[in-house]
Amino acid sequence: MTKLISELGQIFTECLEIARKKNRDYAGNRSPFHNFMLCETLGICSLEEGILVRMTDKMSRIANLLKKEADVREESIEDTLKDLINYSAILVAYLRTKRENND
Repeated sequence: MTKLISELGQIFTECLEIARKKNRDYAGNRSPFHNFMLCETLGICSLEEGILVRMTDKMSRIANLLKKEADVREESIEDTLKDLINYSAILVAYLRTKRENND
């Protein structure tokens, strides 16, 4: 196994643990997509677009953090990149779930 693949495995493991913790905080015993469903409930945008908005927020933060160090130490560029990975995976999971429910 190459060093890159090993490093990716570690990063994905860390991202999965973050996703577990945040899912408990945001969704609790409700649908794992509950937080994003609020976009549709409030008539703001679709669930998918809500996830994309959050991804855009993260990409904007990453662009800023590449230029200067974070003032909020608990939200480093690495933390933000992991959040972006998780939002990407959440969108994949939602699209799969949606497709399965339509079949």
